[in-house]
Amino acid sequence: MTENSEIPPTSGDAVRVAFRQQRIDESIRMHSGLPAYDYADQFTIVTRPGTSATPEQWAYTALGEVAGTRGQFVWRFVLGLRLKRRSAAGQIAGWPIVHRGATWITLGARSWLLDGRLVLELTGETASVATFLGYRSGLGRRVWAAVSPGHRRFAPVLLTEAARILSARS
Repeated sequence: MTENSEIPPTSGDAVRVAFRQQRIDESIRMHSGLPAYDYADQFTIVTRPGTSATPEQWAYTALGEVAGTRGQFVWRFVLGLRLKRRSAAGQIAGWPIVHRGATWITLGARSWLLDGRLVLELTGETASVATFLGYRSGLGRRVWAAVSPGHRRFAPVLLTEAARILSARS
């Protein structure tokens, strides 16, 4: 967490909601594998005690189950990302796995508009997802400017719903 982040208090069965952090955690920035980028954001949620899931399970739940076809439409058709078949090995929801560790996973895809990386990291009591983009053209910057408000509204929903689903499975 950063000094500018605020974690909403939660207790018992209170609804946990993901929030946007003001700064990207250094560990997440390193896991992106990108030396430079044009856009980055990070969303975090406090997880329920006892929720046990791997970074891959979090990513699959958020991107494959919660984002579903809506996410596929935006990623493949609006942003033009070259994603793999959803049933292919070495991917999550079509996003190729670039790097992984015990507590994090990095997914990456490219299009003629932009290069994208998603990093999902788990700590003892939080789950965070960060988006990193590098624009490949001025059109990429303009397309992301149109898409990004929806991204910033939907990203916390992805984490919040994934947390709810994974908590129910634990």
